[in-house]
Amino acid sequence: MTRATVEEFQENAAVLLAAVERGEQFVIARGQKALARLLPIEDDEKPDAEREEWAGAGMANLARAYDADEPDYSAATIIEPNPHYRP
Repeated sequence: MTRATVEEFQENAAVLLAAVERGEQFVIARGQKALARLLPIEDDEKPDAEREEWAGAGMANLARAYDADEPDYSAATIIEPNPHYRP
């Protein structure tokens, strides 16, 4: 595993990231303290399976939060609208 300082990474980010894509591992450090570890992406199906598990857990929690007969709230019942909301 190769070590690089934050400054070296900032100067040569494209080169270091290309090396990670080729399968190399890097530790980015400031002094003796490691700040980040760059690892190549594994090409197996685990990330998709893990994403599906998280989505399923989120849907299950959402289903527990609202009953099937939960009322639909109209815009008239909103006291203070969120100005950043975009449907």
